[in-house]
This record gives sequence, structure tokens and C-alpha cells, in this order.
Amino acid sequence: MTALTRAQELSQFWQPICHSYQQGLTVLPPFLGLSAEGFQALCDDFASVGLTVIVDTAQHHSPVRRLRNDLLVMREPELQELLDLLHQHSNPDAHYQQLAATVIAYGCLGSQHLWKDLGLPERPRLSQLFAWYFPALFQRNDRNMRWKRFLYKQLCESGGDYVCRAPSCEQCSTYAECFGPES
Repeated sequence: MTALTRAQELSQFWQPICHSYQQGLTVLPPFLGLSAEGFQALCDDFASVGLTVIVDTAQHHSPVRRLRNDLLVMREPELQELLDLLHQHSNPDAHYQQLAATVIAYGCLGSQHLWKDLGLPERPRLSQLFAWYFPALFQRNDRNMRWKRFLYKQLCESGGDYVCRAPSCEQCSTYAECFGPES
């Protein structure tokens, strides 16, 4: 993938995520999982390149988001393993690589396809996000496995506490769930 400017990263990836977050269409916790200061810096970056994103501060403190945040405490070790995996494979030239790792890790804790849990408009946009922020993982997913499943498979293969269901994907009883078309 060719180099992206800060404005391209913001418009291509972060504007749709923030818009969906504002509408309550993501599983992301308050401030997208960032600190309040980190979230404000992202909003300031939007303004600095002439993009607008409006996130009502009440969105960060909605009852649903507070509950999600409380439940995430129980999954802290899992979140940290996902963050470690993503940080190990991040693109140092990307402006928002730390943000991408954090938001994706939190998105993985949702129950739908990762692109939906993040609020992206379609799966190809998520693949573009991986190609830019995590090119080594993008290359490794050469069979186009669904991203959330792919990340957990990587954790399994690295000796994590995640159950690998079969010695190879072709032998797995849920093969079609990982590689089938998304609806």
C-alpha cells in the first residue's frame, strides 16, 4: 500500500469509526478505548486537516458504554495479548498506529464481525486498515480469513490460552464460518 498522509488516514479510517461511534454503532468503550486526552488529540487532528468529526461528550458516558467498560475489566489479559500482537506487527510509518492497535483490540472483544464492531462501512475498509497499519499481519492473512478469527488464530499459534479447534483450517468443522462470504 502506498504511503498515506495524515489527512488520508483520518478520512479513510478514523472519520467513519468516529461517526459510527457517535451514532452508537460500535462496541468501542468511552473515548474509543483511548484516554480522554488521546481522544481529544485525535479530534484536534481532524480539525488541523480541515475534517470535521462531531462526538458529543455525552456519548462517552452513556450507560451502555459504561457497562461495556466495566465488563472489559474481566477481559484485560485478552485485550493485552491482542495489543501486544498488534504492536509487534505495526507499521512505524503510520501516523495512528497506536490508535489503530487500541481500537482494533477493543473491537475484537465485540461479538460481530470486526469491521461491524468498529463501525466501518464494509470489510474491505478493514483490510485496507490492516494493510496500512499492520502490513505483516495483512500479508500473513493470505487466504483472506476474517480478521477477528485471524487474530485469535495468531494468538493460539503463539501459545496463548485460546483453543485451536483443528490442526489445520481445512479440517476444522467451522471452516465456512471463517472463510465464507460475509453478509
